[in-house]
Amino acid sequence: MALRLLGFSLKLILAFLLATGPAFAQSSLFTKLVEASKAEVAKKGGKVTVANNWTPDQGKPILEAFRNDFPFVTQPRFERIRTVEDMQRMLMEFKAGRPPEIDVTSISDELWPAYHGAGAFLKAPVSYRDLGKSLPKDWPPLDPRLIDTDGFFISTSGATRGIAYNKNLVPPDKAPKNWDDCVNPIWRGKIVYDPRPKLTALQNDPKTREWFLKWLKAFAENKIVLNRGVQENLEKVAAGEFALYCGTNYSNAMPMIDEGAPMVFVAPDPLPVDLGVQIFITKWSLPATSQLFALWTATKAQPIMDAKGYRGFPWIPGTKINTLAKGKYVAICGPDCLKKGAEVYDAEHARILGLPGVK
Repeated sequence: MALRLLGFSLKLILAFLLATGPAFAQSSLFTKLVEASKAEVAKKGGKVTVANNWTPDQGKPILEAFRNDFPFVTQPRFERIRTVEDMQRMLMEFKAGRPPEIDVTSISDELWPAYHGAGAFLKAPVSYRDLGKSLPKDWPPLDPRLIDTDGFFISTSGATRGIAYNKNLVPPDKAPKNWDDCVNPIWRGKIVYDPRPKLTALQNDPKTREWFLKWLKAFAENKIVLNRGVQENLEKVAAGEFALYCGTNYSNAMPMIDEGAPMVFVAPDPLPVDLGVQIFITKWSLPATSQLFALWTATKAQPIMDAKGYRGFPWIPGTKINTLAKGKYVAICGPDCLKKGAEVYDAEHARILGLPGVK
């Protein structure tokens, strides 16, 4: 019954947004979206729950900024869903007829096929390309590279990857500057690496692909230690268990460094960036509010995304990540690359690493 009501609500919102007649001008799309979101949120007493893989320290100030821009969201709430297991649990609850109480969410690309297969994803009520043409004049433009060609989501943050090292273990004259330092025999057995692919942008980009596959083979031969979990691996580096972590997240390393961990983050050239935190409209989310939050996060909120979440796009001027990226070739893994990753790139990556069970 609840799902039927959600479907009916979605149809009403879609009809509201796509009202027929010449009076519904292109320039009014954003205003209509805001009004539809306002109506959704009012039915929940001003409460909006956003769930993704940010940390609470990152998510809460970003949601406060969202409330400041859209005061009808009187009670923003952040919930961290960090692991694939968390997202599998949400899907199981949905399939059992108990949809999660989450209004805006993102889902890891490993689970996209399962969510699509269960009918949990809905296409956005309004084309993001059309919405991008009607944004407020003081907002930055919506980058077309963020938009899913099938119309299900936009990416809202840049997942920049690089190298973290323990500055107490690595002398200044030996400090890594580029990816080639990760295959240097002096670090043999002293590098930790997450076998869940994080460098797919380098694997996908035609300008870096051939070089990357050769590098990955040499990297695997350098007796790297495989351990799953970005945060856990960074903690091991900070504790001195390993000297280097190649392929780590800027968004995970920098908060630890800012809090005093004895680490340094290096942004190598080429610089890989996954276009991440894809905001989907699920059968249990608020469709207009999900679209509004996605648009805001990918455009207007980029400065605070960079300052508080360490997840800004490296091409946004004036941000810290833009400064790190200057003069470097940025390889991007966008929506089409991410879709291909689970079926093609992940298996190729696993074969080169020699992971068990991969043909």
